[in-house]
Amino acid sequence: MKKLMITALLSVGLVATTQAEARGYDKHPHYRDFAKVVHVEPISHRVERRIPRETCWTERVPVQHPRGYRNESYTDELIGGLIGGAIGNAVGHNKSNKKVQAVIGAAIGASIAHDLNRPRHRGYDVSYQEEQRCAVEHDVEYHEEITGYHVTYRYHGKEYQTRMRQHPGKRIRVNVDVRPVH
Repeated sequence: MKKLMITALLSVGLVATTQAEARGYDKHPHYRDFAKVVHVEPISHRVERRIPRETCWTERVPVQHPRGYRNESYTDELIGGLIGGAIGNAVGHNKSNKKVQAVIGAAIGASIAHDLNRPRHRGYDVSYQEEQRCAVEHDVEYHEEITGYHVTYRYHGKEYQTRMRQHPGKRIRVNVDVRPVH
């Protein structure tokens, strides 16, 4: 009669079962046991974090405007029209003539005031004003982030290694596979 030797083999995978075992197709029986953790080394990588920071300051900036530019008001033209109308009224000889002379004088006075406000030369005058300017800068921080653990464990006098996502503690569960040796 042939003598069968049965050897317990430790699967390198930990608690996870295979798809075949989950479906019931496994030809060999498995059982779970615990192994002693002898060394744990964290696996980490450097992570960069950029933190936006707004910085603002006051800056003196040039402002260009056409030479002779004053403003967008029509005050000068109105005053010129009133003065021209008064002169035209004073110059007119009779009632109807005074009205016509006043209207003509007002138009001429407004036109003269407008021409005096118009730039005589091409080019620009420059003035300065204070404006607030802002910019976004980034501060950079670095830190180590643990992504897993290299775990060394001992089962029946032999050492094995695996990688785990979480710290295993003092012991881990292992699947033990029993198969006949031919």
